[in-house]
Amino acid sequence: MILPGPTARAHNIPVIIMEPVKGGMLVNPPEAVKEIFNAAEPGMSCASWAVRFAADLDGVITVLSGMSSVEQMDDNLSYMKDFSGLSDQQRETLEKARAEMAKIPIIPCTVCDYCAKVCPKNIGISGTFTAMNMLTLYGDKATAQHQLGWLVDGHGKARANECIKCGKCEEACPQHIKIRGELDKVTAAIG
Repeated sequence: MILPGPTARAHNIPVIIMEPVKGGMLVNPPEAVKEIFNAAEPGMSCASWAVRFAADLDGVITVLSGMSSVEQMDDNLSYMKDFSGLSDQQRETLEKARAEMAKIPIIPCTVCDYCAKVCPKNIGISGTFTAMNMLTLYGDKATAQHQLGWLVDGHGKARANECIKCGKCEEACPQHIKIRGELDKVTAAIG
């Protein structure tokens, strides 16, 4: 998520946030993060933490949370109906969860795809990294392989094992990811 910057606030431009639950990924965070949220507020969903975090940011007037069931809508309404901001204790809980997530060695890809634009082999780099991050976060190889099939194969991209190690991707990466090495890790871990 890109946080509302000082430019929007300086010009009194309202901010609308979309995808606060990261396409549903934050509904089921890693177990250590779930434990932090459940200890702080046992009855609240993990999704509620993401939505309330977004709604609490300066300048935000609307948070668009996708829902696919009446139960999800009821959950959203339960904590947003009278929402007036996060407490200091809730912000502290979110910081603990953020610190716990930071311990997980995910690939810091922002899916800008600058790397893909210069790859002579048309490797699905960002999709490959998304799949690897799924494996790292949840330890579910089948889901990671499904993501790889959908995000790489399904979009007509080449797999990581076809990398020729030219390094053009790393020159283009604004996150300074050691892409060639990460692609090798994905090939070993997922295929």
